[in-house]
Amino acid sequence: MTNTADFEGMSDDELLVELGEALRLADPVPSLVTELVKAGHGLRTIDTEYAELVFDSAMEELVGVRSDSSTREVTFRAPGIEIEVAVVADDRRRIVGQLVPPQQATLVLQYRDGSHEVESDSLGRFVFDEVPTGPISLRCIHGDNQVVQTDWVIV
Repeated sequence: MTNTADFEGMSDDELLVELGEALRLADPVPSLVTELVKAGHGLRTIDTEYAELVFDSAMEELVGVRSDSSTREVTFRAPGIEIEVAVVADDRRRIVGQLVPPQQATLVLQYRDGSHEVESDSLGRFVFDEVPTGPISLRCIHGDNQVVQTDWVIV
């Protein structure tokens, strides 16, 4: 049995390391369980294609030059689809976008405190009204339930 005096003067981090080691020795996780968890982790998004940010007008502005434009254009690309969006900051903040090639799809705008869903029209156009400031991501469900998820960008 270990004496509590053995732990005096140890930092919280050191105590956590000791506790973790004791738990690993007393009840180790079977290797099959570890392998299954690692294999299953990749399956949680196996049907999701990630769209890469390929253009952001905020990155194109010249240093030291002020723009009068209140519209930011962003384009994401995944195999077989592009999601082009314009973040418009006029009297209300909104996202106006289009899918290329044009198609009907369900789009979900994800943000810090929730999400909002819209349908694109047959030309691939869609609008999200009253978009909050902060990080956002778009999820596009198109075709035969193909899912495309964009990177997070701050708007």
